Amino acid sequence: MRSFPVRRFALLILLAVLIAAAPALIAQAPNQPAVHEKVMRYVRERFGIPASVKITMTDLRETPYPDYLETTVTLDDGKEKRTQPLFVSKDLRYMVEGGIFNLGGDNRGDIVRLISLQDQPALGPANAPVTLVEYSDLECPVCANMQKTLEADIVPKYGDKLRVVFKEFPLVNIHDWALAGAIAAQCTYQIDPSKYPAFRSAVYKNQESLNADHARDMLLHIAAEAGVDNMKLAACYDAKSSLSRVEANMREAEALGVGQTPTSYINGRILIGAPPAADINKLIDEAMHDPK
Repeated sequence: MRSFPVRRFALLILLAVLIAAAPALIAQAPNQPAVHEKVMRYVRERFGIPASVKITMTDLRETPYPDYLETTVTLDDGKEKRTQPLFVSKDLRYMVEGGIFNLGGDNRGDIVRLISLQDQPALGPANAPVTLVEYSDLECPVCANMQKTLEADIVPKYGDKLRVVFKEFPLVNIHDWALAGAIAAQCTYQIDPSKYPAFRSAVYKNQESLNADHARDMLLHIAAEAGVDNMKLAACYDAKSSLSRVEANMREAEALGVGQTPTSYINGRILIGAPPAADINKLIDEAMHDPK
């Protein structure tokens, strides 16, 4: 699992989202304590920042962008202070930090629009009433726990009412074979989409025996046991033919503000980590009642 990422904000992303950012915005007195509290609470909840980390922010200030104010948020865990610039719309509905999120209530529509469901590894029918999209890292132990829960409890319980879409988000800064695993997984999907779930499951089950020095051979062995054509997989893996798919998944996750793995979205509702099945069931049951 990775903690909240302190990434440098790219102005290019801000310019790209301003076009879609909305109707005319309302001028407010932005530096009232209640406004600061709303922004800091949203940052904590949206990025899964633990209560032990103190969050402070500077006064919201004008920017060259007339509809947005800027602030700097500081995270202090008692050992290290880290800062992150954020842009907040003047009506307090949107925040930009590598993505755009609705602060004022329901941001699920924004999230759903950012997620591509076309030509992605999945279980369940495309017309299922609920879609769970999981961004995960094959080297992440918490992701392995989430996989067990999906296999043992969630997928059997909901059957054709649930579609699970799998996205690669290898944490390349802290995991030494995660990218190799993601490339092999997406190669498996390209070769035979029906084999992807079995390969993914097998990697998680063998996660502790994998290592960077022998990742290629071990991934090919695991794939063979999952029924994947080994010669095709070796050729795809060596040519990194699926790398562009992995990178597209990673860019999408970053645009959403994904900060740790696994992070899932259930009809746009965020779920961080691998909670008990009952907690996942609650979100799925709620999503069942979403308007069609």
